[in-house]
Amino acid sequence: MIVRLITPAHPCSACLMVDSLLRGLFEKISPEFEDVDFRVEVLNHPKEYPSVGGLEVERLPAIIIDGEQVTAGNLLHKRQLIKMIEQRRDDRPRSSVT
Repeated sequence: MIVRLITPAHPCSACLMVDSLLRGLFEKISPEFEDVDFRVEVLNHPKEYPSVGGLEVERLPAIIIDGEQVTAGNLLHKRQLIKMIEQRRDDRPRSSVT
Protein backbone atom coordinates (compact mmCIF):
# COMPACT_ATOMS: atom_id res chain seq x y z
CA MET A 1 0.00 0.00 0.00
CA ILE A 2 1.24 3.48 -0.86
CA VAL A 3 0.12 6.58 1.03
CA ARG A 4 1.24 9.78 -0.67
CA LEU A 5 1.25 13.37 0.55
CA ILE A 6 1.18 15.69 -2.47
CA THR A 7 2.30 19.18 -1.57
CA PRO A 8 3.36 22.37 -3.36
CA ALA A 9 7.01 23.47 -3.29
CA HIS A 10 6.00 27.05 -2.45
CA PRO A 11 2.90 26.84 -0.25
CA CYS A 12 0.94 29.70 1.23
CA SER A 13 1.13 30.05 5.02
CA ALA A 14 -2.06 28.04 5.61
CA CYS A 15 -0.88 25.24 3.29
CA LEU A 16 2.51 25.28 5.01
CA MET A 17 0.87 24.63 8.37
CA VAL A 18 -1.31 21.80 7.01
CA ASP A 19 1.70 20.34 5.18
CA SER A 20 3.80 20.39 8.34
CA LEU A 21 1.08 18.72 10.40
CA LEU A 22 0.49 16.02 7.77
CA ARG A 23 4.22 15.27 7.49
CA GLY A 24 4.30 14.93 11.28
CA LEU A 25 1.31 12.61 11.12
CA PHE A 26 3.09 10.43 8.54
CA GLU A 27 6.16 10.25 10.80
CA LYS A 28 4.02 9.41 13.82
CA ILE A 29 2.02 6.55 12.31
CA SER A 30 4.55 5.03 9.92
CA PRO A 31 6.07 2.75 12.62
CA GLU A 32 2.59 1.24 13.15
CA PHE A 33 2.34 0.31 9.45
CA GLU A 34 5.56 -1.39 8.37
CA ASP A 35 3.87 -2.69 5.21
CA VAL A 36 2.80 0.81 4.09
CA ASP A 37 5.02 3.04 1.97
CA PHE A 38 4.53 6.65 3.11
CA ARG A 39 5.75 9.15 0.50
CA VAL A 40 5.93 12.94 0.28
CA GLU A 41 5.83 14.33 -3.26
CA VAL A 42 6.59 17.99 -3.81
CA LEU A 43 5.23 19.72 -6.92
CA ASN A 44 7.17 22.70 -8.21
CA HIS A 45 4.44 24.14 -10.43
CA PRO A 46 0.65 23.79 -10.85
CA LYS A 47 1.28 22.51 -14.39
CA GLU A 48 2.48 19.29 -12.72
CA TYR A 49 -0.89 18.59 -11.06
CA PRO A 50 -2.41 16.66 -14.00
CA SER A 51 0.56 14.27 -14.03
CA VAL A 52 -0.12 13.12 -10.45
CA GLY A 53 -1.98 9.83 -10.58
CA GLY A 54 -5.07 9.85 -8.38
CA LEU A 55 -5.19 13.62 -7.89
CA GLU A 56 -8.77 14.54 -8.76
CA VAL A 57 -9.25 17.79 -6.84
CA GLU A 58 -6.30 20.10 -7.42
CA ARG A 59 -6.21 21.50 -3.93
CA LEU A 60 -3.06 20.86 -1.94
CA PRO A 61 -1.78 19.43 0.27
CA ALA A 62 -3.58 16.23 -0.64
CA ILE A 63 -3.34 12.63 0.51
CA ILE A 64 -3.70 9.79 -1.98
CA ILE A 65 -3.99 6.19 -0.80
CA ASP A 66 -3.35 3.58 -3.47
CA GLY A 67 -4.40 5.95 -6.23
CA GLU A 68 -7.51 7.32 -4.49
CA GLN A 69 -7.52 10.91 -3.22
CA VAL A 70 -8.82 11.07 0.35
CA THR A 71 -8.11 14.72 1.21
CA ALA A 72 -7.88 18.03 -0.63
CA GLY A 73 -6.29 20.87 1.30
CA ASN A 74 -7.51 19.82 4.71
CA LEU A 75 -6.08 18.23 7.81
CA LEU A 76 -6.80 14.71 8.99
CA HIS A 77 -6.78 13.54 12.57
CA LYS A 78 -4.50 10.60 13.32
CA ARG A 79 -7.50 8.30 13.91
CA GLN A 80 -9.00 9.25 10.54
CA LEU A 81 -5.88 8.38 8.56
CA ILE A 82 -5.38 5.13 10.45
CA LYS A 83 -9.00 4.15 9.80
CA MET A 84 -8.65 4.93 6.08
CA ILE A 85 -5.51 2.81 5.82
CA GLU A 86 -7.00 -0.09 7.76
CA GLN A 87 -10.23 0.03 5.76
CA ARG A 88 -8.36 -0.14 2.45
CA ARG A 89 -6.22 -2.92 3.82
CA ASP A 90 -9.37 -4.87 4.75
CA ASP A 91 -10.97 -4.19 1.35
CA ARG A 92 -8.07 -5.68 -0.58
CA PRO A 93 -8.82 -8.97 -2.29
CA ARG A 94 -7.32 -11.91 -0.51
CA SER A 95 -5.39 -14.47 -2.48
CA SER A 96 -6.80 -17.92 -2.17
CA VAL A 97 -4.70 -21.02 -2.19
CA THR A 98 -6.35 -24.06 -3.75
